[in-house]
Amino acid sequence: MSLTHSDDTGTVGNGAVRPLHARDTLASARVYTDVLGWPIATGHRHRRRAGCTCPAGTSCPIPGAHPRPGPLTPLNPDDLPDAFEQAPGAGIIAPCTRFDAVTLTGPLGTALLLMLDRFTLYAPAVATVHGTVTLLVEHGTGPRLARSLTALTVHQGPDAWIALPPSYGVRWETPPEPLRPLPHTLAIRPHLERVVTLARRSGDLP
Repeated sequence: MSLTHSDDTGTVGNGAVRPLHARDTLASARVYTDVLGWPIATGHRHRRRAGCTCPAGTSCPIPGAHPRPGPLTPLNPDDLPDAFEQAPGAGIIAPCTRFDAVTLTGPLGTALLLMLDRFTLYAPAVATVHGTVTLLVEHGTGPRLARSLTALTVHQGPDAWIALPPSYGVRWETPPEPLRPLPHTLAIRPHLERVVTLARRSGDLP
């Protein structure tokens, strides 16, 4: 079984989202807004030697990959060039209004993606260097997965957010495809339940 990784341009499947694999912030931002129709905002900036532009600086666990203070106000697409030119290294932050984002631990998330891949089920997924996997699912359906596993986090609504690649430490494990609708969690839940059952049998989950 194979997963679609962000460094494999041969697996993109659609030229419209190919810029997501180049790790060009502005080009990726345009895909999110113009192709996928997702609202985005600039986050804090990651600086190679000084860390995050937030007060935590070099101690920030997610440098640049979180919002700045205040309301999460999406950018006008026409303002993207100026916004990212004025904030080099800024993260791309998306409010969870076009999708629900379901975050699992790395081992469970990876096992679930392998299971979905086995059954050729589509679910865009973001992985982080901190060992988490976040699936993007149909808006309003995320809480249904919590019935199968309480140890997950559902991000939902305009006050919730996720950092999108190429924010620092974030990559696409399975990239979005503009012509395919996001999956309803009812299609994912039985596979998550299977992964949870196997993890408990092996002692990886209580």
